[in-house]
Amino acid sequence: MMVIKWDAIFKNEQRQFEKMSEDEKFIYALLLQYGSPYEWGQENPEGSDCSGSVCLALFMATGLLVRTTADDLFKRVFTIQSPKPGTIRAAFFIKNGVATHVAGLVDNETVLNAQEGGAKVRNLDRICSWFWNQGHSSAVRGLDRGALEKLCRDGARYGLDGNFGKYFETGA
Repeated sequence: MMVIKWDAIFKNEQRQFEKMSEDEKFIYALLLQYGSPYEWGQENPEGSDCSGSVCLALFMATGLLVRTTADDLFKRVFTIQSPKPGTIRAAFFIKNGVATHVAGLVDNETVLNAQEGGAKVRNLDRICSWFWNQGHSSAVRGLDRGALEKLCRDGARYGLDGNFGKYFETGA
């Protein structure tokens, strides 16, 4: 009987991850969360909410740790309009001027959507249509890395969930 050697598989994953660009790491981190349950206020591979899934992927891709809301990400971090493929991007769903939901882009047509029911890979057009029917507009924005760095320096973030430390070291 053959069994999976998880240590060997994850050692290989680590080597591959280290060779990736920031955009590729962001996508990888989003997909790592596939199937995780929706957990309000969390940002870890076991479960997260919409902004937590994006903040976790940003941290894994850039090393910059911020925990904030979908609206704050929209207004302060993902400010590049008409972003090019090959950059870190997210889709935002806006109602009355407030981004109420965010999903990280995996490619031009696909997002990792952390919502009730768990984190799933979804078609961007279908998600946009659903939110449109709920009175939202949508926007795809690119990451302004300088703005992310500034937000991290300013310390503007909510507290990290208790499970975060199981997966990441937060010391200097």
